[in-house]
Amino acid sequence: MKLRTQARYSVRMMTAIAKLSGGNGPVGLGEVSRHCGISRRYLEQLVTPLRNAQLVRSLSGRKGGYALARNPDQIKLGDIITAAIGPIAVTECAADPRTCISSEFCNCQAVWALINLRINQVLNEYSLADLMDKNFQKNIQKEIRRLAG
Repeated sequence: MKLRTQARYSVRMMTAIAKLSGGNGPVGLGEVSRHCGISRRYLEQLVTPLRNAQLVRSLSGRKGGYALARNPDQIKLGDIITAAIGPIAVTECAADPRTCISSEFCNCQAVWALINLRINQVLNEYSLADLMDKNFQKNIQKEIRRLAG
C-alpha cells in the first residue's frame, strides 16, 4: 500500500506551517511552498480539506496566511491523512465487510481489517509535535530496528 501524494504532502505542509509559524501568527503559502518544495498552486488545493477539518485556520489581510487550529501535540497524523484523502482502508472490506461480494468464501478479510487497524493505530499514535522533535527520526529508527528483530 502506498499513501497518496495528497496525504504525504498534507503532512509536509502541516509540519511546515507548525515550524514556520512557531506560534507567532499565520504563514503564507508562498513561504510554505519554498520550505516544502511543493508548488503553491498544489498547496492551495491541499489546504481546503485541512481547513474544513479544522486543522488549520486562515487569516485574511496583508499579514494573513495559515496557522494551526490546535496545538501541534493535539493534531495526529491520522487526522491530517483522513482530512486529505478520507479514512484509511487497505481494502474496501477492511472498512466495511458488507461491501465485499466475496465475503462468503474469502479467508482474507480479517487480515485486511487487522492491517487497517494497525496502520490507523500508528497514525494516531504520533502528532505534528512528534514530527518536529529533533530526536523523532532517531527514535523511530530504533523502534523499526527493534521490531524488525
